[in-house]
Amino acid sequence: MKSAEAMLEELVSHVRPPRGCAIVLTEWKSSGPTEPNWVDSTGNMEAQKLARYNEKIAELRKTDPQIDWSDVKIHRGSHRVVLWLSTD
Repeated sequence: MKSAEAMLEELVSHVRPPRGCAIVLTEWKSSGPTEPNWVDSTGNMEAQKLARYNEKIAELRKTDPQIDWSDVKIHRGSHRVVLWLSTD
């Protein structure tokens, strides 16, 4: 089982969002082992990168519906990891 951080790094590496555009994974209550225990969100990005993002999310929902949240600190009621390319 992938960690939340590893999954997010894989997603950002694949998509290469514009600088300053965050990609977020948030823990979600799963209804079973084949249903994701995470939800995703992202800021605005150009159509080509958004298409890459959506394709990768669809793939990850099939290959990694459950991720390990044990190393992520709880933030505002649920586990959450955020990653973006620096604007600097």
